[in-house]
Amino acid sequence: MSVVRSDYDSDPQRFLSSEQYPPEDVHPAVAERFAAAGARTIADVGGGSGKLARLLPSRGMRCVVVDLSPTMLELAPRPAVLADGARLPLASTCVDAVAALYTLYHYEDPRVPIREARRILRPGGLFAACAPNSDSTPELAAVLPDWGSSSTFDGEDAAAKVQSVFAAPGDRVSEDRWDGFQLQLTNAADATAFLRVHGLPEQDARAAAESLPLPMALTMRGSVVYATKSL
Repeated sequence: MSVVRSDYDSDPQRFLSSEQYPPEDVHPAVAERFAAAGARTIADVGGGSGKLARLLPSRGMRCVVVDLSPTMLELAPRPAVLADGARLPLASTCVDAVAALYTLYHYEDPRVPIREARRILRPGGLFAACAPNSDSTPELAAVLPDWGSSSTFDGEDAAAKVQSVFAAPGDRVSEDRWDGFQLQLTNAADATAFLRVHGLPEQDARAAAESLPLPMALTMRGSVVYATKSL
């Protein structure tokens, strides 16, 4: 089990390549879930360039983006705070909802930032986290060197790890899983961008993309976990 490396400052284009193809995007669904829960103040922990934060104002919500990457925060809407999700510079019970999307696998012990998220949630507040499964995109197993390796926060065990923190009487945890052909790579540019996001350097991603039988459908597997803090 390994921590996923964080290279958002040394190779920001790897992460930003996700904007070049239609990704497995949970952000709109999470925004809708927060709105349905009546949330008005949100902390997006590991929010990067602000993908979720940009969806919230039109739904009547205010968001602070928290991230450790200065490069990503330069691109994020304000307010944005340079901070570690394991040591949030926010008061206890100060927000209605906390998001930690595609970020908890960067922590050796993801329960630490999950505890921080629970701390800053008001009673009845909603937490959302997500991660792909270790066996997502099996069609790319031959070209992704670390395919199938377990991280510290994978979709397969995400719910259990959130449940271990949201364990007080009255806390509630639910899980939305995805498993199926949800993404089409139509050409080499799409495939290169996708492989960049999944860790390959630019030159290796281009070479691997040329070897794929495009267009191809990918089996996307993962989980979004929601936890409600007890009243």
